[in-house]
Amino acid sequence: MYESFVNRIEEIGCPYLENAPLGKYSSIQVGGTCRYAVWPENTDQIKKLIASAKEIDMPYYILGNCTNILVPDDGVNGLIILLGKSGTNFHQISLIDDTTIHCEAGVSLQEVCMFALKHGLKGLEFAYGIPASIGGAIYMNAGAFEVEIKDVVTECTFIDENGNLVTFLNPDLQFSYRHSYFHDHSCVIISANIHLEKGNREEIKEKMDTFLNRRIAKQPLEYPSAGSTFKRPGGAYAAKLIDDSGLKGYTVGGAMVSNKHCGFVINYDNATSKDVIALVEHIQKVVAEKTGYHLECEMIIM
Repeated sequence: MYESFVNRIEEIGCPYLENAPLGKYSSIQVGGTCRYAVWPENTDQIKKLIASAKEIDMPYYILGNCTNILVPDDGVNGLIILLGKSGTNFHQISLIDDTTIHCEAGVSLQEVCMFALKHGLKGLEFAYGIPASIGGAIYMNAGAFEVEIKDVVTECTFIDENGNLVTFLNPDLQFSYRHSYFHDHSCVIISANIHLEKGNREEIKEKMDTFLNRRIAKQPLEYPSAGSTFKRPGGAYAAKLIDDSGLKGYTVGGAMVSNKHCGFVINYDNATSKDVIALVEHIQKVVAEKTGYHLECEMIIM
């Protein structure tokens, strides 16, 4: 049934790739291929792709920079709609007024940070070095150094579950720790407005560099990973719990608990998705037994 779907993609008219190496697109560099990867050029194409997938019960996923996902070893027999990774569409960024940036979902946080710096706008420095797209950052309510994307996003436009283009203001986005409205609703984030403040470019750059250097010093950026593997449990820190449980450097196959930062499971030596999942489950089991805390995955396992 899925074989003829390529004809529908060609009718819709967006770039696509069959048997795309989805695992290689991901930041942890683990997993197999997907049946179809598509790079839509506009919202109408997204609506048509989703409607067509639903007609034949084909699973579909919306992805940005693929930085917090784990792809199964046998891949995904479905449709992957990519707005960030290796794409050129949904990457527009502009100023609405002196302090508000409009950016489409595929724009990387890195790009938005540099755009803010160029225009002397402060308040987004915390995000410099987070390897997410704007869409992914909003979905996860990405954050660092006690600041989150919810603190700067004023509104978000998305395709809702009925195929309508909708704009929500910040309060309606239901932001909480690593959570947003989009966790509970099947929507496609299209764009967002970010409100910042006027600042001094030199001071902004200095703060950006400070945050980036802290990441480089403390995080295992030299290895593929999906970022922080676990959410922060209430009243504790995942990395400390893992370290205190004696799991620093623990390996399963090619997956390892980073020696540099225990909150990261890294692809140390040609890991498989099965290795990563087994290691995650082992960490959860040992930490629960030794500390009483249950660690919830921040990484999304497809």
